[in-house]
Amino acid sequence: MDPIPPEMVAAVRDAVGPLADEIVGAVREENRVYAEVLGGPEGVGIRLGIEQAIVSFLDAIERGERPAGSTAEVWRRLGEAEFQAGRSLDALRAAWRTGTRAAWRGAAQLAAAAGIPTGIVIALAEAIFVFTDELATDVVEGYLRMQSDEAGERERRRRRLATLLLAADEHDPEAIEHAAELASWRLPAALAVLAVAGDLPPVARRGLGPDALVGGDSEGGWAVLPDPDAPGRSRVRARALRGVSCALGPTVPAAEAARSLRWARLTLSLVEASVLRSEHPTRTLDHLASVVVLQDAALAGELVQARLGPLLGLAGAERERLLDTLSAWLGHQRHTPAVAAQLHVHPQTVRYRVGKLRELLGEVFEQPEGRFELELALRALRARDPARASG
Repeated sequence: MDPIPPEMVAAVRDAVGPLADEIVGAVREENRVYAEVLGGPEGVGIRLGIEQAIVSFLDAIERGERPAGSTAEVWRRLGEAEFQAGRSLDALRAAWRTGTRAAWRGAAQLAAAAGIPTGIVIALAEAIFVFTDELATDVVEGYLRMQSDEAGERERRRRRLATLLLAADEHDPEAIEHAAELASWRLPAALAVLAVAGDLPPVARRGLGPDALVGGDSEGGWAVLPDPDAPGRSRVRARALRGVSCALGPTVPAAEAARSLRWARLTLSLVEASVLRSEHPTRTLDHLASVVVLQDAALAGELVQARLGPLLGLAGAERERLLDTLSAWLGHQRHTPAVAAQLHVHPQTVRYRVGKLRELLGEVFEQPEGRFELELALRALRARDPARASG
């Protein structure tokens, strides 16, 4: 690269002010986002920064050094300020490209007016582009640094909000409202909580949308989902949670989020035990009877033994025949022809088996309350050990 002579440096130095004005004018004209910014008080500081960059560039050339961003942190702070102002990184990059082209055009015009040879003009162009590219790297680094810091702070605030929402022991509306404001999260009228086996995969997190509060504790992962019954939400969940073992608790007021999580985790425990099938997510409301019956496994076992004990003590084949008959008889409201059709046996066979059931189960078989308890016991039996009852 040809050296840049002192007269070229002097020509540009004498025109630092007009060159900065030209750069600012080009950016305002070609980048609508910055037109108003550069025309206001904020623009004064930006223009001063452009002048300082030009002077820094010329000083490095005079010292025989490769122009570089010796004030890198200053430019990183500019990037941080751009993020805080709410302007996009794409807009910042576009404005920077415009400014670089304007700087080159202005320098080239000065070179032409001074009669500088083409080789030196090319060397100047290369130096300008290298210098502005390094400055751009610093600015973008500052922008991304601030973006990352804010994202981390936002995530911390959202975790704090979720912790308050899911607190089972107490519910502090004022603290929750304040935490929601800090987290920039609109408190919904209703929500549901998703319980997850392990951590929610990043793809699923993104798929649930930015308004989902995602986290976890010692019992597993969870996601607080606002307005879960709004149109289209179920399809979004189905796509996001494909292949994820999870359960969705009932929709509740925000004050009862802990209850939704408790039921979701109970439902998920039944999925994990292969009692309920995984439906990505498995909804508690779709399996209420099973969840209610099985929320206390020990109590469910007592119910099975108390109501079906006389049948469970029989030999395998006879036990299964009578369990199937009992299930069909209760399901068809004691209508013998329908029971016979389901079991593919003669109605007389059904009557024989029903007589046997009446003999084994006693008066509980004849009472409405007893028949209800028998249905619950059968459901609990199937859920606890599906292979033992197929009806």
